Amino acid sequence: MVDATEAPSARAGAGSLTWRSLPLASAIAIVGLTAAGLSPTLSLFLANAVHSAPVLIGLFFTARAAAGIMAGLATGWVSDRMRDRRVLLGLVSVGGAVGALCLALLRDYTWLLVTCVVFTSIGSGAFGQLFAYANESATAGGRDVTAYSSLMRSVFSAAYVVGAPLSLSIMARYGFRPLYLGVAALTLGSAVIGRWGLRRVPRKMIPAALPASGDTGEDASVAGAEVAERRTPWRVLRGASLPARVWLLLGVILVLGTVNQMYSIDIALHVTKDLGRSAELVGWMLGLTAAMEIPVMITAGRLAARVGSGRLVGLSAVLATVCYCLIPLVSSPGALLGVAALFGVWQGVALSIPMVMVQNESPGGVGTSSSIYGAAFGSAGLVAGAITGVTASAVGYGGVLWVCAGLSAIAVALMLARFAVRR
Repeated sequence: MVDATEAPSARAGAGSLTWRSLPLASAIAIVGLTAAGLSPTLSLFLANAVHSAPVLIGLFFTARAAAGIMAGLATGWVSDRMRDRRVLLGLVSVGGAVGALCLALLRDYTWLLVTCVVFTSIGSGAFGQLFAYANESATAGGRDVTAYSSLMRSVFSAAYVVGAPLSLSIMARYGFRPLYLGVAALTLGSAVIGRWGLRRVPRKMIPAALPASGDTGEDASVAGAEVAERRTPWRVLRGASLPARVWLLLGVILVLGTVNQMYSIDIALHVTKDLGRSAELVGWMLGLTAAMEIPVMITAGRLAARVGSGRLVGLSAVLATVCYCLIPLVSSPGALLGVAALFGVWQGVALSIPMVMVQNESPGGVGTSSSIYGAAFGSAGLVAGAITGVTASAVGYGGVLWVCAGLSAIAVALMLARFAVRR
C-alpha cells in the first residue's frame, strides 16, 4: 500500500521535485551520467584501447543495437508479469554494471563483443523501467503524470549535459579504466537505489491471456489495448495497415535516427584523429548539443500546433543536412562548438515531434503506435553501425559525415513527398 501521507504531498509536488522524489531523481541522474560516460567514449575506446579497425567498430555498435532491441523486448515482457518493478530495476542495473566492468578489464575484441554487448544491453533497460516506475508513482500519488515524467526527463538531460564533458575529461586525463570503473560503481549505486531506495507502489498487472471472445464494451477495449502493448514491434508493423503518409514519416524517422547515431559513433574519432583536437573538446560539443535540445523540445512542442508538426520536422531535416555539410569543413574549436549548437536544434525537433505524429496518425491505440515508432527508431541503430563501419573503412571518419549529409537530404525528400500525398 502507498503511505497515506503520500497523496497530498505528491499532488503538491506534481510539477516540482519533493524529498519523496529524490531517490527516483537520483537514480535517473545516475543513468544520465552513465549514458554520458559510455556513449561518447565507446568508439574511442575500441579504436585506441582495443585497436579495432573501423569496420569492427561499426560491427560492435550494430551488435549492441540488435542486443538492445532483444533485451528491451525481454525486459518489457518480464516487467508486465512482476508485481514489484524494483526487483527488475535492480537486476538490469547490475547487468549494466557488469558490462561497464568488462569495458574496464577486457581488451580483447571478441570477448568484449560477447560480454559487454550483452550486459550493457541489459543495463539499458533501466531507463525505460525507471520511467515506467515514475508513471506508476505519479498515478498512485495523485500527481500529473505528464508533468512528473517531463520533470524526470529533464533530470536525465541535465545529467547528460554535465556527464559528457566530465567523462571525456576523465578519459583524457586518467584513461579508460578509471572512467569505466567509475561508471560501474555508479551503476551499482543505481541498482541499490532502484531495488531498495524507491517506495513500493501498487501496480496493475497485465493479463497473460487474450480477452475472451465474449468480452464486450469497455473491458474488451482495455484488454485489447493491453495485448497491443505487449506485441513486438515487428508483429505490429507486419499487421498494421498504415497510410502512405505514415510510411513516409517512418522513413524519415529511420533516416534521421540513423544519421544521429552515426554521428555519435563517428564524431569523437573525427575530431581526435582527423583534426587532432582533444577529447575534452568532444565532450563540450556533445554537452552543448544536449543542452540545446532541452529548450528546443519545449519550444517546438508549443509551436507545433501553430506552425504544423510536419513543417517543423521538414525544417529539422533541412538543418540536419546543413549541419552535416558544415561539420567536415570546420576545424577550430569555436566553429566546432557553433555547429554542435545547431545539431542540438535539429535533434531537439527530430527526436521528439515525430513520435507524437506517429501516435496521432497511426490506426490503433497508443501502444501499437508506440511500438511502430520504436521499431523504426530501433532499426536505426542496426543500420548506423553497419554504414559507419563500412564508410569509415573506405573513405575515413570525415567521409562518414558526408554520407550523413546525403542521408539527411533523403529525409528532406521524404518529407516533401509526404507533403505531396493527400491525407
